[in-house]
Amino acid sequence: MKISYLRPVKFQPGRLEVLASTAYTSHVIGILRKHRHYFSDAVCLRVLRRSLGDHLTAAVARTVREELFRYGCHVLQKEGAWSAVRDFQVPDLLVPFLYVFYTADLKVLELPVLVRHQDRLAVLDLLNNVGTPGGHGLDQVKIRLFDRADISVEEAYIVKRVLRGFATIKSLTLWKACDNGMLQILGATCRHLEHLDIWKSTGVTDSGIAMLLGLEAEKPFKVCSTLRKVMIKDTSITDRGAFQLVFWCLGLEVLDYSHTAFLEQFLCRLGDSYLKFDQTFGLRSLFLPVSQPLLFHAVVKSLPELEDLSLWTGLAHLPDLKPADLSRVSGLKLGGLAHASFLRDSLSCLGPQLVSLKLETIYFDVPIDELALACPALEELSIVNARAALSANVSRQRTLERLKLVYLFLVQYADTQYTALHYILKQAVGLESLQVTGTPYLTDACIESILKMNPLTRLKRFVLTHPVSQEQHLLGVPLTGSSVTRLHRSCPELQCIGDLKYWALSPIQRRKLSTELGCTLSITR
Repeated sequence: MKISYLRPVKFQPGRLEVLASTAYTSHVIGILRKHRHYFSDAVCLRVLRRSLGDHLTAAVARTVREELFRYGCHVLQKEGAWSAVRDFQVPDLLVPFLYVFYTADLKVLELPVLVRHQDRLAVLDLLNNVGTPGGHGLDQVKIRLFDRADISVEEAYIVKRVLRGFATIKSLTLWKACDNGMLQILGATCRHLEHLDIWKSTGVTDSGIAMLLGLEAEKPFKVCSTLRKVMIKDTSITDRGAFQLVFWCLGLEVLDYSHTAFLEQFLCRLGDSYLKFDQTFGLRSLFLPVSQPLLFHAVVKSLPELEDLSLWTGLAHLPDLKPADLSRVSGLKLGGLAHASFLRDSLSCLGPQLVSLKLETIYFDVPIDELALACPALEELSIVNARAALSANVSRQRTLERLKLVYLFLVQYADTQYTALHYILKQAVGLESLQVTGTPYLTDACIESILKMNPLTRLKRFVLTHPVSQEQHLLGVPLTGSSVTRLHRSCPELQCIGDLKYWALSPIQRRKLSTELGCTLSITR
């Protein structure tokens, strides 16, 4: 699928020091690329580190080296896909790059997937040597080196040694390779860890969680008081391990887990703890499939700090809760609703405090004007797979004044000349980003009328794609180049207009607009 956008050209030149830094980094990468075939063993890599890396460390300040390192990593990511036929006999370019640029005083490190076993060992060996004996000064580490969970014994051993040097990190991503032993090292070593992501690490079990928290030690480890966000999706952790995280980590705000694995049992543990012991927890976000009103009530009462609530339910009414029970909730996501009464109850209870509202797979018309009146502080509105409509008597009261972001995907509109999309464009005076399903009733004349009432002076992104319809004549929107020009003139901060592929614009007309408005036309797949 091709998507067409008009984007502005940036004519302002970069700063001299930035240009010099990027030129230097590109030059060094060019040297490394020419001599990749010589990197046959660790001796060659150490020579590169002495001849290039030591000079860089001695002559350049840490903050500048961090910028060079970040830019170099960005360049390498754009190198293209690794080829088993073309590249298997030579190291990944990231290996010599790290040997030259990486030092223990850097704050951020991100390691992408490396297919060759030798490359992974070379990178891990470098990190181990640099971190011995003083450790690394890193704050954020993302290790995605491994393309599968069954890593070799040698790799697992070196990873454990590397982790012992991460005493200062605050954020660690360790995909696929993490196991219980590694969690024990993290718990004993990392005294400032706030964010942990061990996605698809199937070697991690409930025992690993106990090791991480130090539940069998003389006293629990420091991570019990520092952890704020833990991601355990697609691991072997059950509801028992997840509950241990919530129970012992008093400051834990986000626990991200696979919703289909142990969700019901985990929620039952939360609800039972509240009902039996009046126990509360600090989680600030939760996905909650509601089938039993009593369980919903108990779980919500156990989470007084809740800020983002996601509900998937077929209930007709919101369970008996007072606004005070959800006083901190500012983000609400509702899915699978079959009864309009549940939406009305939710908006009546939470509407005045909502900043973000997301609706997905709704089986009745969503009245946008009533929603707008119920949520005066709304800044973000997202609707997926639903039908947006307006009530019979649309209020003339100004609404949606704080709305900044609108995302409507697979959305149908009531078959009227004045749709919910017209209403949003006229009301949202502070709109910054609009990415929506189009409608054949939004014409050039409509855009002109809307901009006279609401100039959209803060708009930065305007993406209008094809309507949801099975009829061939409704596969596009009837907007032409005049609407592009009007938006360009009315919206001084506009950075992107699209999806022009579905507008009444030919490729020739799009190229002409690109030239006239000083924009480049970006075609992506």
